[in-house]
Amino acid sequence: MANEKPMTLAEARALLYEHATDDPSDTDGTFRKRLNEVIERIYVDGLWDACVSREDVTGMISSGILTLDYEWEAMIAVAVEESPRSIMDEGHEFTQGGPGTQDAEEGGSLVVDLGFNEVSGEDLRQYKFLMQISATDTVEGLLKRRFVHLVDDADVVRPANMGALKHGLLAICFENEGDPQRSQAYWKLCYDILNKEKATNNIGVTRSSPTNPWGFQMGGPTNIM
Repeated sequence: MANEKPMTLAEARALLYEHATDDPSDTDGTFRKRLNEVIERIYVDGLWDACVSREDVTGMISSGILTLDYEWEAMIAVAVEESPRSIMDEGHEFTQGGPGTQDAEEGGSLVVDLGFNEVSGEDLRQYKFLMQISATDTVEGLLKRRFVHLVDDADVVRPANMGALKHGLLAICFENEGDPQRSQAYWKLCYDILNKEKATNNIGVTRSSPTNPWGFQMGGPTNIM
């Protein structure tokens, strides 16, 4: 279930340490390491409600180039002045019938994904807007969170479903012991819980699909929409 407040690394350790280590204080960092492995795998294997957020990205745009802040991995959908815009990959500019290679704000209605580029020493995802973005325009996007290692006790754990995290931790333990059969069984339980949580949270909601499906290893929803 959704938590009333975000779960921190310290809270997760107090509640779940026994599924990864015998040391409740996690002196050697075993729990933190394994929890990071679990969350990274969950981020890679699907789009989850806790990992996606609707954000005003206007302030991230400069001269028609949107550079996502480090905490975000991708923009799933975007609207300029409440008008949805299609996001295409960079290769679209080189296709027959495509817009051709264009500079930002040169003209058009598409947004082009430029991928990850080094900006001020960090690899950040960038997007090129072919249409002009004026100083008074508002741009909103659905953003997918980037996996960032949990380090400090106050770091927020997302997703924070205890059942899913418990089974993920057990899956990592059996994986490290060379027991792939048990590991896969616990991963399945982990994703079953996340899928059921998603289905429950979305009861009565007609889901749209503004983006292409994401691959999903364990079976289940291919995107959040």
